[in-house]
Amino acid sequence: MDIKFTMVMDKELAQKMSYIGKYYGRSRIKEIEWACKEWVKEFEEKVDKIELEDT
Repeated sequence: MDIKFTMVMDKELAQKMSYIGKYYGRSRIKEIEWACKEWVKEFEEKVDKIELEDT
């Protein structure tokens, strides 16, 4: 299930995320989603696997 939410972001950072997303053929929100997935992946590789409980 996808969860929708509003994210407040500095204007300059938002513009830079749009730029990067456009470079890779993604929208700003898809670029942010990709970056979050990479961050989680890196965390799990370096720190510990995140186990979520069924809710």
